[in-house]
Amino acid sequence: MNTLTLTTSYAENWRYNILVTLSIQNSEGEQVGFHSIEDSPLPLGNQNQSAPEGFVRQRRVEVEFEPCDKIRLYVYILPNSLPETTTLKGIKTTFPLQVKIACPEKVYLSEKWEINRFGGCGREVVLSLT
Repeated sequence: MNTLTLTTSYAENWRYNILVTLSIQNSEGEQVGFHSIEDSPLPLGNQNQSAPEGFVRQRRVEVEFEPCDKIRLYVYILPNSLPETTTLKGIKTTFPLQVKIACPEKVYLSEKWEINRFGGCGREVVLSLT
């Protein structure tokens, strides 16, 4: 099995909902499978200024998928509430998200993405696994 793993230890990662869609494709680019996952600690538009009960700082989202020739992956990181301070002076405006796609024998992708703390991100990845 292949695995897509998204991890972050950003202190306020609970402020972000993670949505992933993964299209499994054959060598001709035809979709032969599909996976989607949503990891939402709080609903969008939330007014909470503190982490939800049971919050874990080391956040991990994982999707296992069958062997294939190619994948088309969409990752959306959506803020469900903004940080307490919205002034940019003296604060870091991004946080790291580690993205890894691998099978037991090989790592196909290992990247650190910088996610905008105020706007989140939407990213598409098309990757050949052959």
